[in-house]
Amino acid sequence: MPLTSGVRISGGTCRVLLVEDDFDSAEVLCMLIQQAGHDCQVALNAGEARTITQDFTPDVTLIDIGLPGESGYDLIQDLKRKPALVDCRFVAMSGYGGPELPEQSRDAGFEVHLPKPVSSDVLLAVLDQCAAGPDPFIAKPAS
Repeated sequence: MPLTSGVRISGGTCRVLLVEDDFDSAEVLCMLIQQAGHDCQVALNAGEARTITQDFTPDVTLIDIGLPGESGYDLIQDLKRKPALVDCRFVAMSGYGGPELPEQSRDAGFEVHLPKPVSSDVLLAVLDQCAAGPDPFIAKPAS
């Protein structure tokens, strides 16, 4: 690990860090992200995410809330303190239910909360917003 595209495609692309502990889900999501022309690296846990961000500066970081050993809420706090990630956009992903989760995610610093399983259309719409420029994300993509 990590899975990477190996080729940076210029124009309209995002550098994406995907933090997902389920290997199969991570592999499928990363392939989808790469097929859409974006650069993707995968971390299977919070420690790997920290290591990857030493040499890779993502435009968007997708973080599973339910990581083993450390929650995605804990990880985002650490990553947001890194000066290199000041312009990074953070997206929460969660398989947990509950109407309060999107608000908890926003309170933790995530710009978008995506329920799992993540819709490929919604994920790609979020990445398209990134590729479109530096303006903030629209608050909630349609689900």
